[in-house]
Amino acid sequence: MSDYIELTLDDLESIEGLDSLEGVDGIKAFDPAKHLNSKEAIAAFLSFAFRSGDVEHFKEAIKIAARAGKMSKIAESAGLTREGAYKALKLGSKPQMQTIVSLLDALGMAMQIVPKEKH
Repeated sequence: MSDYIELTLDDLESIEGLDSLEGVDGIKAFDPAKHLNSKEAIAAFLSFAFRSGDVEHFKEAIKIAARAGKMSKIAESAGLTREGAYKALKLGSKPQMQTIVSLLDALGMAMQIVPKEKH
C-alpha cells in the first residue's frame, strides 16, 4: 500500500475553498523561465507555444523566455523599455509584428515558415 493519494487536477479543483495550490506545504509555484537555460530550450518552448495557434499563449511564452534572459536586457536589445516589452506582451495587447520579431531577435531566435503538417 502506498503512502500517498493520487489526485487529478479535476479532484483538486473540486475541493471547496481551494482556489490555488499556493501556500500548500511542499508545493511551490512552477516558473518555466528557470528551466530555459539554453537557446535550444527557448526555441523548443517558443515553437511549442506558437504551434498551439493561440496568440495569447505565444505572447506569454515570449514573456517567459525574455524573463529567463533578463527582461531589461532583452527589451533594450529589442529597442524597447522593460515596461514597453511587458505592455506589448500583456494579455489582450495587439503588438505590431515588428515588436514580436525584435523581441525574438533579442532572444537569439528567428521565425521560420514551414509547411503545415496534415491533420
